[in-house]
Amino acid sequence: MPRDPSKSTDSSGISFTAFYTGEVWRRHGLSVPFLSSREGRMLYLAGRPVEWLGKALLGGNNETLLLQRHLIIDHILERAVLEEGVTQIVEIACGLSPRGTLMSRRFAGSDIHYVEADLPEMAVRKRRLLERAGELNARHRVIDINILERDTPAALESFFARELDSSRKTLVITEGLINYFDYPTIHGFWTRLAACLKAFPAGIYVTDLYPDFQWHRSVRVANVFKSALALATRSSVTLHFGSEAEIGGGFSAAGFDSTRVHLPESYYGVLAIPLMRTPSLVRVIENRV
Repeated sequence: MPRDPSKSTDSSGISFTAFYTGEVWRRHGLSVPFLSSREGRMLYLAGRPVEWLGKALLGGNNETLLLQRHLIIDHILERAVLEEGVTQIVEIACGLSPRGTLMSRRFAGSDIHYVEADLPEMAVRKRRLLERAGELNARHRVIDINILERDTPAALESFFARELDSSRKTLVITEGLINYFDYPTIHGFWTRLAACLKAFPAGIYVTDLYPDFQWHRSVRVANVFKSALALATRSSVTLHFGSEAEIGGGFSAAGFDSTRVHLPESYYGVLAIPLMRTPSLVRVIENRV
């Protein structure tokens, strides 16, 4: 069964890592210049020794995993838009993700609507950056959300009812969010999200997670990394699920009708994702209601 840590997570520290991941995307040509940050550049340089060590020991590192998950999520999203008619995309905990800007540019003139959402402080920053760059419009918005709240304007249910068009096929993304929450907390979010998505003609949820595969040599490295990250973000960083079957069972219990687990190795030679000498630890999960 999934591990159930007793402590819930204070989400206020999570935006710390948004700066680092934003810089990783920028360094690899996956972002846009106006999303660069001084904080991200400093964190990226500070993390170089740990990343070099991971590369030497495992043939890949945290940066490799960040790129793998990001590119696979992009692939799933583009396929859903082009092949399944998804026209409404919601990226929760968007941080400095370039996905909303790049998708809006790619499908300019189409009927694609992209809604970015984050905690108020990060949402204000993201709106300001997009507005200065001329990227905000009726089809590309940034809205406040707090997935832990209930019965407030920023709560998940309020956000869906107020900001989204229930007649559109809708895809929700969370990237780099799941492992900051203990299992009961994140399972509660999944359950509420699945219920919200049932109101749409099609509801898809795409996320990433790092499972607790004790047989995986990378877990030992990940446990060291997560301890340092938890200290830096003042958050509980937790690995969930001990097998692929447990992943499917967890999302099924939350109310999703089908779950597909995407392994990075399946995309080697298919997508331009970085390779690891050892099996990758990150998983991208595609759920449907």
